[in-house]
Amino acid sequence: MFVGEFKIKKLILVLILCIFLTSCESRIKEKEIQGNAECAVDSDCSAGGCSGQVCTAKEKAKGLITTCEWKEEYSCLKLTSCSCINDKCQWEDNSDYKECIDNIK
Repeated sequence: MFVGEFKIKKLILVLILCIFLTSCESRIKEKEIQGNAECAVDSDCSAGGCSGQVCTAKEKAKGLITTCEWKEEYSCLKLTSCSCINDKCQWEDNSDYKECIDNIK
C-alpha cells in the first residue's frame, strides 16, 4: 500500500508542477505583450509637439520637440482625439476628421 500511495503523491506533485509552470509561462508571455504596449487606456496618451500634431504616450508628449510649423491639416485634429488603439497612441479615425482632411486636399 505504501508504494502505491507514494506513486499517487508523486503523480499529484508532477501535475501541480506542470500546472504551475504553464501558469508562469502564460504570465511571462502576457508581460511581454504588455511590455511592447505604449498604452492601456486613452488617458495614457496625449498630443505633443509644437503644434500638438503628434499623438504619443503621455510621458513622451511633455518633452517632445518638433519643428514649429503649421500645416492646414493640423486644424482637423480638433475633430478627433489622441487615443489608445491596439496598445498604441494614435489619432482616432472618424468621419469628421476624414472629411476635414479630404476638404484640405
